[in-house]
This record gives sequence, structure tokens and C-alpha cells, in this order.
Amino acid sequence: MIKKFFILFFSLFIILNLFAEEQKKVDLKNNTVDAVSTATPVIITTEKKEKQELIANPDKNVYENKNIFEGVVSKIKFNLKTDYKDDESGNLMTNELGIKAEQTLSNEWRAGVYVRFIKPMSNEDAGVIVKLMQAKFEYVGKFFRIIFGRTDLSKTISTLNFFGPFTTAGQRYLDLVGFTLPIYLKTGVPEIEEVDLPPMAISVYYFPTMLSRAYTTYDGYQEYYLSQLRINANLFNSPTIIIANIGKGTTNYFNYSILSSNISYDINLSFDLFEHFKINVAYGVLNTAFPKETSAIAAGLELHGFNKFIYLINDVIFEMQFPLGGVKGEFEPKDNALFVIARNNFDRFRYFFGIANNVKNDYTFYTIKAKNSEYTEKFGQGNVYAPENLIFENTKGNYLSIYAGVGYEF
Repeated sequence: MIKKFFILFFSLFIILNLFAEEQKKVDLKNNTVDAVSTATPVIITTEKKEKQELIANPDKNVYENKNIFEGVVSKIKFNLKTDYKDDESGNLMTNELGIKAEQTLSNEWRAGVYVRFIKPMSNEDAGVIVKLMQAKFEYVGKFFRIIFGRTDLSKTISTLNFFGPFTTAGQRYLDLVGFTLPIYLKTGVPEIEEVDLPPMAISVYYFPTMLSRAYTTYDGYQEYYLSQLRINANLFNSPTIIIANIGKGTTNYFNYSILSSNISYDINLSFDLFEHFKINVAYGVLNTAFPKETSAIAAGLELHGFNKFIYLINDVIFEMQFPLGGVKGEFEPKDNALFVIARNNFDRFRYFFGIANNVKNDYTFYTIKAKNSEYTEKFGQGNVYAPENLIFENTKGNYLSIYAGVGYEF
């Protein structure tokens, strides 16, 4: 079954690449321009005027005193995906439709939603799984930000792509209320680029609950608070990101996870080298009352833009996790858990192939045991590769998990 799938999968790679080459020739011949959205012609015109004015007056800041958004703009994306998964739970092929929509409401206010419709392959149209990944409101001002609802925190609280984030026990999509205070290291009104990515920011997040729906209550016993310092800098001509998170819960469900009523913390680093290489490192402690038993290091290497040299592959992400302790018979994280994914995209097509080994979902809510033995359901999902929402069902740790797929965005 697996051999047949790989033959079919790589045959499809070659066909798609040939199609991409022909499409590039047609695009160059017709001098086509890909419009971002038919609903934003005013913004495109405005950007052209600003560029022309900037060229004519290079010393003038055309963005000064300008709002982040002008008027009401809608953006919607549809994402089709067919993927194959083979892990400890068996093999499964699914079709998926993802819908992402963003709407600017008034000046700095905007809203966003992301819904996934997933259906295992069969000869019927029933059995569709619906997942609400994001449903959020945001105020993105020049001097502070507010967000509330359900959102994706993947790159907000961690520089890693798969392992971590440690201070949320692996959870990336969460319901929350958050406040961010950007810190600008110069005087004057910040420019748009600086507002989108300030050199330094302090954030505070409040989570009403961190557990799965089976155990969620709204009595204040499951609340969790997270504070963050984020620094974006350029060190030795290399873009660098430093993220420090400190979290604390109000409950004591676990000894070896973040909901212990004790402080948890992690430190994340990212170094972007030579435009094609990025090094990511994270160190986390889930319970400072047991620092040795609940600490881990994860590190990864990202390779970008390699389809210029190897057309079949553009990005490769490699990550490993190293437990620094454990407790015999209670909490025994697996050594040297590994995750690798290779992907490529041309035009709106993409494909990917991922492998994970020894991924026992340690340091997440997926396999953790509560102090109360009556709890039998999972407390949350495990490690996730958020761009494709890959979750490997692997509790024993010795099974090689495989995930591959093709997608198209329109």
C-alpha cells in the first residue's frame, strides 16, 4: 500500500512540476499579473502612488500618520488539500477544504476566521469533520494591540515549527484575550512595517481554559496567564528573534505539565543566516517546582528557497527534541524525538512530505496523566505542524509516522 502510494505521489510531483514550467512560460509570454484580491483595487492604487511619491521624494515618509487599514476590505482564501497519513493509529487518506477570511471593520479593527472541512476518503459524502481553527477580533493600533477570540499562536510564542511551544503544552490554537504593547526605539510616529513587526514588544495573554472540551469548566480553576517579551533585532547582519514566555495557572491538575499552579517558562531563539538558513532553538521548563524533571531543549534547522537549485524541493525543516530529565514510572519522555518535512510550491500548487520518529507528544497535553486517575480522555492535542495542521498519533514512540499531501489555494 505504501509503495503504491509513493509511486503515485512522486509521479504526481513530476506532472505538477512539468505543469508549473509550462505555466511559467505562459505567464511570461502574456505578462500576467497576479492580483491579490479583486476587492482591493483602491489599496493597490494607493500603494503605487506612495511608491511614486517615495521615489520622487526619498527623504519623505509617506506612511507617517497613516492608519494601518483604510476603509473596509475583505480577503478570502480557499485551500484544497488531499493527504495521506500513516502512523500508530493506521493509515488514512483524506480530502480537506480550508476557508480563511479576513475583514477590516473600521480603520484599525479587523476580524478573521479559519474553518476546516475534513472528510476521510470513501464513496459517500457524509462523515465530514468541521474544525474551527480561528475566530478572532483584533485592534491593531500604532501604540497597542488587542486580540480576543480563537487564534493561532504558533509563531507568536515560539520560533519552532513542530516541537513546543512549551509554555502552552503544545497547544497552538487557543481561545484567549491578549494585549500587546509595542516598544519603539526611536522618536516619531512608527511606520507601517514597524507596526507590523515592532523591534520590541511586551504581551499579556489570558486563557479561560487550557483543557479539552471534555474537562472544561468556567469556574476560574482552569485559568492560565502568559506574559511575553519579544525582541526583533539585526545582529551581525542576521535577522534575530528572541522570545521569552512566562506562564502560570490557577489549577494543580499535573505535576509534570504547565497546569501545576507553579510558574512555567521558555526561551526561544531564531537566527536567519545567508537568506537560506534559519536556526531555531528553544528551552522550556513546564513546572519550576520540578525543573529537572520537566525541562527540555528543542532545536531545528530551516532551509529556504532551494527550488532555485533543486526544483522539486523549496523548503526543508528539521527539528529534534531532547528531554533533560524525567521520573521513573511517572513521566518518561522519549529521547531524540525527530521531525522532518520537505515541501515545495509553484504558483498556487504545493506538496509536502513529512516524517516523525519517537514523537510521543511529550511536554504536551496529549499524553500527560492527571493527578486524578478518573480522567481518561486526552487533555489536548499533541505537537502540531501548524501550516498543514499535521498531528502524528504516536504514543509508544517507536513508530515511524509519515504524512504527505498536495494542495491548491485559490
